[in-house]
Amino acid sequence: MKLLPSLFGPPVGAARWLPMAIVGASITAGCATAPRPALVAQVQPGPAAGAPAGKVFLLTPTCGSVEFRCPKEYVGLVDNIVRASLEFSGLAVVTPENLRNQTRTRNEQIETNTTSAASRSSTTVERPLDFDDKVHTESESKSFSERSVVTLDGPGFEDLSVTERQEVLAKAGASSVATVRIVVGAAQNWGASQNVEVMVRLGVNHGETMVWASRCTAGASAYASVNEALEHAARCAVHGATAR
Repeated sequence: MKLLPSLFGPPVGAARWLPMAIVGASITAGCATAPRPALVAQVQPGPAAGAPAGKVFLLTPTCGSVEFRCPKEYVGLVDNIVRASLEFSGLAVVTPENLRNQTRTRNEQIETNTTSAASRSSTTVERPLDFDDKVHTESESKSFSERSVVTLDGPGFEDLSVTERQEVLAKAGASSVATVRIVVGAAQNWGASQNVEVMVRLGVNHGETMVWASRCTAGASAYASVNEALEHAARCAVHGATAR
């Protein structure tokens, strides 16, 4: 059958697929995942900018939260990322255990409690002109809890005098100190939208003179969890100062 031409569109009887293709492309584009925002670190050079850091002692990160106590997992996550990033940039990082043994005594006690409960019940249902229905139920439940109590006897590194810091760092073989600060902001709106910030500071002269300070902020709403936002913020902070 021959198609007749039309003044207002394709020939009569021709298939019109173009508008549907455009609609399909629009739907596909709308379902695509939005790209995460690029994080940019704020870097502040210090009076000792460019000075060789030597061996760096990385203090355990301190964490502050606006609404709730900062979870311990945040500290461990950021500590591991900052340590690995500093080592990847070429800095020699001294393990904190070596210095902690010099400054205070650590006594850790772990209490473990395990409870179990079992219950059994039997029910008989009688029906006229029919066999009895018997229902037999068995259930068992167990719960496990573990609590760790850490007692530190003695001053921390921040509590030492300048002379005492020099002696401790000399024994540990470190000439500079890196400090890490974590800040978790308040939840916004109805969703779990929070801003997290990681700041890293490197100081020579036993940590007294700043080489550089770098901080990076990430919005948790752009990531799957606050942990993932902290991970990217920590990498951004170190990369901003070391360019690696």
